[in-house]
Amino acid sequence: MAPLFDVPAFARRPAGVVRVTGEDRLAWLHTLLSQQLEDAVAGQARDFLYLDPKGNAIAAGRALLRDGDVLLVTAPEVAVPLTEQLDRMRFMLRVVVADESADWALASIRGGDVPGAPAAMTFRADGDGLVVGDRSGGVDLLGSVAWTDGRLAVLGLPEAAPGDWEAWRITHGEPAWGSEIAPGRRPQELGLLPTHVHLRKGCYPGQESIAKTWNLGRPRRALAVLDLDAEPGDALMAGGREAPVTSAAPHEGHWVALALLPVDADGRVPESVEAPPGRVLRKVGDGLPIPGA
Repeated sequence: MAPLFDVPAFARRPAGVVRVTGEDRLAWLHTLLSQQLEDAVAGQARDFLYLDPKGNAIAAGRALLRDGDVLLVTAPEVAVPLTEQLDRMRFMLRVVVADESADWALASIRGGDVPGAPAAMTFRADGDGLVVGDRSGGVDLLGSVAWTDGRLAVLGLPEAAPGDWEAWRITHGEPAWGSEIAPGRRPQELGLLPTHVHLRKGCYPGQESIAKTWNLGRPRRALAVLDLDAEPGDALMAGGREAPVTSAAPHEGHWVALALLPVDADGRVPESVEAPPGRVLRKVGDGLPIPGA
């Protein structure tokens, strides 16, 4: 029985947390991030990208909207530069941006039902921490180390190994910062439009790049989940073209991987990989509705 897959388990994950306060915070963040935030209310979670004008990701993460602030949960190495970048964009607006990563710990529970779990992409306060419903059906616990340890002790779940989390992430097609989300890779290629972007919101950095690709057609490659023996950095042959592997991990006697595969005129990826031989399980984001499309 694989932890996170067949049985409930938790994985401790590094996280950066940037806290945004002030009366203008939602309207301000709405002009900077790829996600629709002006209509958001306390208790909602929305994934976002912060892009440069060419559409490269400066940051990616999840915005948690509370009554008096917004928590931007992102990769730890992103928190400081994201704080600095946002702070430079405040101008005369009533907002305050602070890196509070040292005050927070993150544990993700996957693989089964968690009593009292909130609905997907919502969260509830629980003492000094937050219980966040993930769209996968799992739960994220975000709080101090003491609070997180206390909640995990009450649940009595086993801890998954780091490799188990990587296998879960890859199998579920979740792009990671630095592995998939990297300079030169557009959100459309990574299948992030359904989860991280709203196509009908107003201007924000990188919006022109996203709109151009959307209006002119699909990108030439797309991230896909594969069942094959490979390592990150390997070059596969799929559809007669070279395709880079971005992540890979062993899982239940075989390997799973994420790779950027060529797409045909209809936006479909190949069903298999020629070298090394392997199966293409699905394209990341395929079948999900795209907000604003």
